[in-house]
Amino acid sequence: MIASELAVAEPDRMTTADAARVLEEAVEIERLGAALRMVVTKRAADSAVWRDQGHRSAASWMAEKTRTPIGEAVGMVETAEHLQALPATSEALRRGELSGSQVALIARAAARRPSAEGELLRVASTHGLRGLKERCAQVKAGAASAKEEAERYKAIRDSRYVRHWADEDGAFRLDAKLTPDAGAQVMAALGAEERRCFDEARNRGERLAAGAAMADALVRLVSSGPGAGERKGCSTTAPAVLVIRVDGTALMRGHAEPGETCTIPGVGAVPVATVRRLLPGAFVKVLVTDGTDVQSVVHVGRAVPAHVESALEERDRCCVVPGCDVTQGLEKHHWDMDYRECRTTSLTGLARVCSWHHDLITYDGYALRGGPGKWEFAAPEDGTEFDTG
Repeated sequence: MIASELAVAEPDRMTTADAARVLEEAVEIERLGAALRMVVTKRAADSAVWRDQGHRSAASWMAEKTRTPIGEAVGMVETAEHLQALPATSEALRRGELSGSQVALIARAAARRPSAEGELLRVASTHGLRGLKERCAQVKAGAASAKEEAERYKAIRDSRYVRHWADEDGAFRLDAKLTPDAGAQVMAALGAEERRCFDEARNRGERLAAGAAMADALVRLVSSGPGAGERKGCSTTAPAVLVIRVDGTALMRGHAEPGETCTIPGVGAVPVATVRRLLPGAFVKVLVTDGTDVQSVVHVGRAVPAHVESALEERDRCCVVPGCDVTQGLEKHHWDMDYRECRTTSLTGLARVCSWHHDLITYDGYALRGGPGKWEFAAPEDGTEFDTG
């Protein structure tokens, strides 16, 4: 019936009021159709129809039938599976109270923390999609332990990428997936350069379109290379400050529990452990909060004094992990006591390790022990030494 009405529809002969009414009805039909599709997706995926039609997966079959990208179809199947354990969300969907985007957000977050389902449904009814997205991100960021928090962060890091392609107009396109802290560092650098590009264009009497200054900033940063400002005689600017908002209790505990916050404003949630890892190389401003009120502001960026740096480079000429002889790109590591506890950068508390072993310490729970001349590299939990050979 809808198809036959569409075939003979003549919008130019409608009154504007009728066109607005038809649009509202079309939106309602689309929303209810999406809800019905989601309700039956799990059962359809369990059938043998997609195999009989020569598809490699239910998602592949779904992508063809819905004429959507495979990634979107995979998300649809995953959401349908999550809904099996979320009765309140399923009922709200059947009543036509949720859009497809809302259901997908709620299902992913509530699947990780089912107790938040009711709250997320209330947020969906009172806030826009952006507000729901932010609350779902907070729910997913809540962890039961530092280990769970680190595992979630590591999963993002392991799936990081930068991809590029040429679109149908021949334009160069770019897409990236990064951890929140890495993304914040990228945006801080881009933001500072964007302001300079915008100011220069304005001084020339040019008006840049939205996003154009950011694009110019990206090209300038990656094409100029280190020290470009000095080579061109430009004045240098101070490094951008990375701002992190964290609950005081989470900062002291070492990880954020449900309901607590550790986020980079405008970017997203980040593990508390990452805040501590950022200290050596970035100027970090931590807003310590208690619920919504800022209790204190702590500038925790640090630098190793020059004399300590020289002594450390002389003592640790290669990665100190037994069996590792990497000498390039070594990173400084507080091996004896975390900087948050000791608040010092003494030679005895520092060691230089390669990026590979530093990542194992940071993300996989390995530990550097022993001290100069008797270093040991221990695997997590069981304490067995890691074979670096």
